[in-house]
Amino acid sequence: MYKNTKLAGQPVICQLLSFVPRDIVDSCVLEYQSDRYYKTMTTWKQLVFLLYGVATKSHSLVSLC
Repeated sequence: MYKNTKLAGQPVICQLLSFVPRDIVDSCVLEYQSDRYYKTMTTWKQLVFLLYGVATKSHSLVSLC
């Protein structure tokens, strides 16, 4: 039986992010200029932060901080 070892040993958040192509996110950032006025948090960092909140079943942003 074939066992997929590509994701073995990686944290769950890395496994989730491996399904999101970075080039698609970057093209959307360029199209909608979502990083135009950012100071500390880029769109990619915000996506990672929110996916972490979903994966940990957080009920508020305060609990994530």
